[in-house]
Amino acid sequence: MEMDAQKFIDDVTAESFETCSVEVSLADLKKDAAKAFQPLMEFMEEQVNSGRLASALLQVKGEDISFYLQNNIVNLPYRYIKNISKMMSDETNCPLNVYMFVESPDVNRSKMRIDELSSQDDFAVNADLSAKLSAKLSAWTNDQLAAIEENQKIEQEAAEKTDKKKTAAKKKTAAKKKTTKKTTKKK
Repeated sequence: MEMDAQKFIDDVTAESFETCSVEVSLADLKKDAAKAFQPLMEFMEEQVNSGRLASALLQVKGEDISFYLQNNIVNLPYRYIKNISKMMSDETNCPLNVYMFVESPDVNRSKMRIDELSSQDDFAVNADLSAKLSAKLSAWTNDQLAAIEENQKIEQEAAEKTDKKKTAAKKKTAAKKKTTKKTTKKK
């Protein structure tokens, strides 16, 4: 499916898109990502088949981790519509794709990772493809969670090293002898 870039920009600016939000625990997401994303995949399938723009959010409870699915003409979240407008306003018919987003301070330096899940035309064409897309989304999610955990571990180790250096520096400062000036008493 294709969409005129200006119509896309107008629709997103006017917030003329459907939304869905689901919360899941980190343990449940790790245990079965496909099951966690099932309501979002069903929602996106319904919206795509209806020809509507949509944004589906999977929020991880108690964590600073959010996953999104959005159909878009470019690989940027809807909230960056000004940037999309600058890049795409002169385009006429742009293909719509379904993108996977993850946001977390620990996913990478930009705090966001974006990958294409599929073209909108291929999204939910048949059960076989839907199962493949679900498997692709699950594998991608597991990769992102592993990257977040690894980056958190690296950050924690770096913080511990910094703390050890600060402690060592304090000990050196405390170990230095203080010199005092002796004063003589006047008689």
